[in-house]
Amino acid sequence: MSLTTLFTTLVRHRHAALEGWPEGTELTADDVLVDRTSLARLAEHYPTPRVYVPVGADVARVDRYWGDDAPRTVVLARVVDAVPRLGDDARQAWLDADLGGCAALVERARLVGRASQAPERRFTLHPAPGRGGPTAWLPRDLRRGDVLAVPCAGLVEAAALAR
Repeated sequence: MSLTTLFTTLVRHRHAALEGWPEGTELTADDVLVDRTSLARLAEHYPTPRVYVPVGADVARVDRYWGDDAPRTVVLARVVDAVPRLGDDARQAWLDADLGGCAALVERARLVGRASQAPERRFTLHPAPGRGGPTAWLPRDLRRGDVLAVPCAGLVEAAALAR
């Protein structure tokens, strides 16, 4: 494999990883930076669930007028509990946020606040006991207290995340 091919592959992979995130997002091993704001630090200082609205989003516009250029926001949600895989089912994680209240791009969810070297596994994310949810690929060692950053299409009201 030549250096040109390797470089092109890395650029494509990086672009695909940023798909769905607000403009100007940077992904690191243990954080997501939006407008150079650390979402891991935000989760340390404020309770979750928390909505981060990028600086460039015009919050005065009504959602139906956005068209294809709807802004992207990010929801920070804490893992309340996580259990390993049972049989053929995906691993399970319960969050302190109901992601059904927004247009969450759960497949793009990322662990923030700690770097994990564990391989990724499919998790079903539940907003509350007894309620199913979407699936995401997250580190196998996901545990209680971890924080996930989830990009969302459009503006999200914090009240929409209450479970």
